[in-house]
Amino acid sequence: QSTPQLFSKSALESDGARLFTHAVFEEFQEEYKCSTNTLTSRGFSESNNMELNTVKDALRNRNFIVQYNPGTLESSCTCKLFKRRGVPCRHILWIYLGNGLEKIPESSFAKRWTKDALRDIKSNHKGCVGVGYVDIIDKKQIEMTKLWSEVHETMGVLIGREKEHVEDLCKLIKEFRETLLPSVPPMTKHQELEELLGCATNNEITILPPKISKNKGSGKRMLSNKAKVVACASKPKRMCNNCKQMAHHDKRNCPNPFVERPPQNVDDEEEEEEEEEEEEEEENEDDELED
Repeated sequence: QSTPQLFSKSALESDGARLFTHAVFEEFQEEYKCSTNTLTSRGFSESNNMELNTVKDALRNRNFIVQYNPGTLESSCTCKLFKRRGVPCRHILWIYLGNGLEKIPESSFAKRWTKDALRDIKSNHKGCVGVGYVDIIDKKQIEMTKLWSEVHETMGVLIGREKEHVEDLCKLIKEFRETLLPSVPPMTKHQELEELLGCATNNEITILPPKISKNKGSGKRMLSNKAKVVACASKPKRMCNNCKQMAHHDKRNCPNPFVERPPQNVDDEEEEEEEEEEEEEEENEDDELED
């Protein structure tokens, strides 16, 4: 893989670029930038060979406590970023820079994010992938290679020989396999999983299934059209303001078309207005004569 672009000439950042994959290094580099720009010290104390450093983060406006062991180079921070992501946080990197470390300690990164994460994974005789000690696996691999070489050479010798020789070899291989079966029991799925993870699994399960919540309307059966008609017929009728009939509907869901009131004649309205004006004029004239 190519080397990513570095933010500074620090040996600690260069070690992170060499160690982590490109995707994880971007997150590590962001933490490294913040460790050089946004952190200040707020206190220091020692207890049981552990250094307790109080670091103020200007971006979060909070104080974090970093425990650092100068002997074993083990460290932990109250921000819990390393436990969540497997990458050292900015507060731990700030302590490393203050102590002049040029390499990231093995206790401060998860191996699954490194470029060499898959180099120690090998396959066993059953094809199951497992993680083990490299020297032991390499010795076993050498012996397996020698065995396959002997098998190929023997098969080459048997070409052109009598059929009885091939049958004798098959018989010997079966007898040897039968002698191994009682001493090497087959691995169960549980054992294969433990070999893959490299640790024993916990049989005690503390996570319980969530409680089932019933929302509004759950558990009700959908009514058929016939059942809806029967339920509607049992209700009392009421007057519809649209069709003016006693029925089981109202103006909003009336099946009849909307009934509009007949519009008034415009000529009739004009005649009424003229009559009213004439009456007002006659009343005014009578008032003037009396005066």
